[in-house]
Amino acid sequence: MKPIVSESVYKKLYSILQKVKSPEGKQLGMELSKAKVVKDADLKKDIITLNSTIEVQETSLPKPIKLKIVLPDEADLSQMKVSIFAPISIALFGFKESYSFNWLMPSGNKTLKILKVIN
Repeated sequence: MKPIVSESVYKKLYSILQKVKSPEGKQLGMELSKAKVVKDADLKKDIITLNSTIEVQETSLPKPIKLKIVLPDEADLSQMKVSIFAPISIALFGFKESYSFNWLMPSGNKTLKILKVIN
């Protein structure tokens, strides 16, 4: 499945990526290049985008993780606000509720299931 992103978020992230030269920026750019870009009004409510609050289950953990995907300057782990450049955000961005997949994280290959998306 290809990630899905709205036109406005695509443009915003593309603009940020022009200034960022990090491995995470490169990875996010690769994911954006594969994404299906849709009109803002056509992005369904169960698709993870910027400012989405999500609940995700990583199979090796006993409880789901609840987090919000934000721009880097809004990131605050004490409030579970995670930068779009974080590996978990890149893995989840553009996918929908109930989707499961494997993703290579810094700690190894993980299986993730998106339990809930709130936009």
